[in-house]
Amino acid sequence: MTRVYDETMVPETLTSDAQPVTSSVTPDPVPRIEPEGRRSRKKQQTRNDLIDAAYDLFARHGFDETTTSEIADIADVSQRTLFRYFPTKEAVLYGDMDDVRFELRREFANRPVDEPVLTSVHESILASLFADFAQHADRRLLQDRLAASYASVSAHFRSVVQAGWEREIIVAVANRLGVDPMVDPRPEIVAGASMSAVRAATRQWTASDGTEDYA
Repeated sequence: MTRVYDETMVPETLTSDAQPVTSSVTPDPVPRIEPEGRRSRKKQQTRNDLIDAAYDLFARHGFDETTTSEIADIADVSQRTLFRYFPTKEAVLYGDMDDVRFELRREFANRPVDEPVLTSVHESILASLFADFAQHADRRLLQDRLAASYASVSAHFRSVVQAGWEREIIVAVANRLGVDPMVDPRPEIVAGASMSAVRAATRQWTASDGTEDYA
């Protein structure tokens, strides 16, 4: 017999007599460089210059055909400086996606605590990930096309970028429900299902050359 899923099966808030549970999974540190002070602004600008240079070269020449030395030259920094900001070429390609993870975390934190948890996840993804794709469509299309053509790019997206988004959702849901995600499987199930939806939407959106409504 097929069991129909009902969101009411997921508790949205702790009951008054529930004991808080400290999650054994914590989110990664906030990835972006906050532009507070001249030095921080300069670091952020250098980071942005490297990302812009990489996108330009990747679009014109391809991923494997572009070297980190060429990216550094266009950004007017040394190759050593590039590696202080990004450990790999794949990390440069997805460097501006760090802010999406930051926004996902912030959007969920700002959702009403008495809101159904699946609604909070859905709305947070719309306000962060999907909003970013709408704003930076050309860059996201380039990333998706490179991921389809280069195995190392695809592997980085799944193991680093998407895993980071999934981790954010796991922690957020676990904290909302007051459970340990290493014991209670629901946060991981919600995060996994959410990322499956994102993958499907991304494939269809990329196949339409960005003309379909991603959200």
